[in-house]
Amino acid sequence: PQCAEVISEGYTGYFEVSDDGLARDRVTGTRWYRCNAGERFKDGQCVGNAVNLPLAEAFVYAEEFSRASGRQWRLPTQNEMKTLRLDHCVNPSINPNVFPSVQVSNYWTSTKSTRNAVLGCTTYTYDGNDFCGERKDVERPFLLVVN
Repeated sequence: PQCAEVISEGYTGYFEVSDDGLARDRVTGTRWYRCNAGERFKDGQCVGNAVNLPLAEAFVYAEEFSRASGRQWRLPTQNEMKTLRLDHCVNPSINPNVFPSVQVSNYWTSTKSTRNAVLGCTTYTYDGNDFCGERKDVERPFLLVVN
């Protein structure tokens, strides 16, 4: 089933969400920005346009976002992205009440590919599967977590 159809409105699961656009995982303690990089959280939703960047530029974006916001932001690891995955639904397999604008796409992670230096690791949000064979120069969306 589609996650948007089976998750009740307002249900956030194990996430604690706040009005400033953060979602804290009550199990791991990880704090996520609820919108894609490039968007901003306003009045309970993500506005603006998500950026799709090559991996190196995504890391630079996180550094610049950190300087501008005064918080230390970074790309999530593949293991952190796995904690967003819902096993009982797809398209995307992430709670839309917590992450309202997540696209169905391969999302960059900070995990390094062991296969080849020109490859990076992504998580496919349709079903939450990992892939470490994505060329680093391909433009992809990404989420951010705060340290």
